[in-house]
Amino acid sequence: MKNPQAVWLVVAIVAVFAIYTLIRRQKNLAALQTGEDMEKLKEAIRKVLPGESGYKVAYAHYERSETYGRRTTTYYYSYGIAFDAARMFIVPLKFEKDQILPQQPALITSENIGVAEIREVKKQDQLKEVYMTIRNKDGQNPVEFYVTAQNLKSDRFHHFNILQQEECEAFAHFAGTLAQKVTAENGELRERMANEAIASGAKSSKTLGILSIVFSWLFIAGLILSVIGLISAPKPKETGGKPVPGFILCCVGLALSLLLNVGGFLLIAFS
Repeated sequence: MKNPQAVWLVVAIVAVFAIYTLIRRQKNLAALQTGEDMEKLKEAIRKVLPGESGYKVAYAHYERSETYGRRTTTYYYSYGIAFDAARMFIVPLKFEKDQILPQQPALITSENIGVAEIREVKKQDQLKEVYMTIRNKDGQNPVEFYVTAQNLKSDRFHHFNILQQEECEAFAHFAGTLAQKVTAENGELRERMANEAIASGAKSSKTLGILSIVFSWLFIAGLILSVIGLISAPKPKETGGKPVPGFILCCVGLALSLLLNVGGFLLIAFS
């Protein structure tokens, strides 16, 4: 071992970091029980909903990542959700040190949205998280967020120690009821969105299929292009049993990639 002092220094740094992380987590878990952060959130919501009452409050969050070359940027969103039997206010949250800065609330009802979808995450039959997506009457401008039963202030992008099991379950019931009503009232929109998705997939798969054939002699390129095309192409069961041109072209590109490259390998091996 050339430099034992450096090794011990690394071990010491790792140990200190581990201890710090453990202490911080224990502190955050203890803060869950006080309900202090939830009270701060409720107070912030009351400031922007002065004429409203009878609603429950839940904390919601969302993360979105964008990749540019080798660089990935993650955007963090925080919301206060105020909901009753028929309505929901989504309040974007900003922060200045420990101060919560609630922004203009958006009122959501079954009358002003066209799509509402939810997904529940459970562990041992206990609800842990509700994921919700809503869109306007044109099927555009999606808003996505998670309502999680336990939230910890793990870093500077996560601002609350909030335990909201009861609120999470109440929101799941509200969101499920809202989603059913919105789906029943907007059948034509969902059908149009499905048709648009099929048309978009058919167009992109056709382009990828042509490229996969052109580059089929480059095994990896042809294989990747054809596989991506097959994934994006509408399946025959979605188009009345008739495969779209893009699906066929991608199958041809995949077959050519395998045939040209496997055949070339075998020809070289046995020549």
